[in-house]
Amino acid sequence: MSLDDPRRQDLIGWGRTVHRSAEVRRPAVDGDGLVDTVLAAPKITVRGAGRSYGDAALPGAGIVVDMTSCRRIVSFDQGSGVLVVEAGALLKDIIDQTFPLGWKLPVVPGTERITVGGAVASDVHGKNHPGAGSFGNHVLWLELLRSDGQVTELSAGKDADGFWATIGGMGLTGIILRAAIQLQRVDTGWLIRNRRRTGSFEETIEAMQSLAEQQELDPDRHAVAWLDGHGHGTALGRGIVDEFYSASTLDLPNGVAPYPELRVSGTRQRQSLPGPGVVSRTTIAAASAARWHLSRSVNSQIVALRPALCPLDRAEGWPAAFGRRGLVQYQFAVPPEDFGVLREVLEFLATHGMTPALATLKNLGFGTAGPLSFPIPGWTLALDLPARWLHRPDTLRPVDKLVAGAGGRVYLAKDSVTDPEVIPLMYPRMWTWRSTQQRLDPVGRWTSGLAERLELLS
Repeated sequence: MSLDDPRRQDLIGWGRTVHRSAEVRRPAVDGDGLVDTVLAAPKITVRGAGRSYGDAALPGAGIVVDMTSCRRIVSFDQGSGVLVVEAGALLKDIIDQTFPLGWKLPVVPGTERITVGGAVASDVHGKNHPGAGSFGNHVLWLELLRSDGQVTELSAGKDADGFWATIGGMGLTGIILRAAIQLQRVDTGWLIRNRRRTGSFEETIEAMQSLAEQQELDPDRHAVAWLDGHGHGTALGRGIVDEFYSASTLDLPNGVAPYPELRVSGTRQRQSLPGPGVVSRTTIAAASAARWHLSRSVNSQIVALRPALCPLDRAEGWPAAFGRRGLVQYQFAVPPEDFGVLREVLEFLATHGMTPALATLKNLGFGTAGPLSFPIPGWTLALDLPARWLHRPDTLRPVDKLVAGAGGRVYLAKDSVTDPEVIPLMYPRMWTWRSTQQRLDPVGRWTSGLAERLELLS
């Protein structure tokens, strides 16, 4: 099958902070076109749906191979729940087809609009990580196109080092062609939500710690907290803690169908608002106060599963609200005993006039064997900041040092600002990963803006 005519395109990350122009190719998995493209290009960045906030799917040098045309569901065994799918398929494509059959993906991040290849390369996690782990825990095997044109099958039992270097490997070990994923049975498309409003940082942490213990025993239990980063004194870090667990057919009111009606939502990218947009210190303060004061502690609410777990799909215009310079999301993880670092980071931002537009906290359990996989046992806090506030590259260096000093790490899939010097401290198994990456990429073909900026391959 032939390639689309190569053409130069302007590409951006989802946060709209980084723009790159590159020659983009959209090959098909079958046939010789993809292999020919790989062998002809000295440097290649692999790109999926482009939902990474920063430069993980943007080129440093060379061409871009866009995998979104390779999106077939190859096979699905309704008895075992094993799905074989091409890497360019969106999680949404999978959910649309398997959900009505009583199967679901065990792990979804805050959006369904990422590709399978991106989910594997980022080893994405959901709100149920303590029990379910991350996406890579449910990958049975994958096919990888190496830089020498060879296709190899990887699994935990067949070249385990290569398999785990690819899971969380940020697309730098090769092009993921197909993956086999173990799905999970589901009775309904609904969840039961318990909501608790907390009055202090300490109360928020206590509530999330209690939920983490329950999550460890139940892979279907989800938890997330919104933190008020604008509060002062004891109010800093107060929040809203949501717990979700599966609703059975017996939990549903009379007349409610087991699966909510599928609603088709638009995916059109909104234009960035001019200048600074509408996100400012004043609007953040007002929105934070309103959100906390208007929320109430309520138990046993029935909510639809998909919008509850994937709120970003209802906020396609969110990055546009931050204006022309876009949005930086700084997401980091720290061990369970170092929850004080979370408050220190919020205090640093408040002191420097950088109250986050959004701050969400989740529990993390044990990660995968992937050396560059993000999750570690403990906490992860994601902070949305207007990029225009980060006047210098070193604005968040003190936060980097706080996180690294606690044995924590930043999420590479969302990064656009971290100091490259702290990355080896945050990812101490990077040296092991580099050795495997060089074996899988013998000609040094794979790259990305992220890899070059953070010196991941040097």
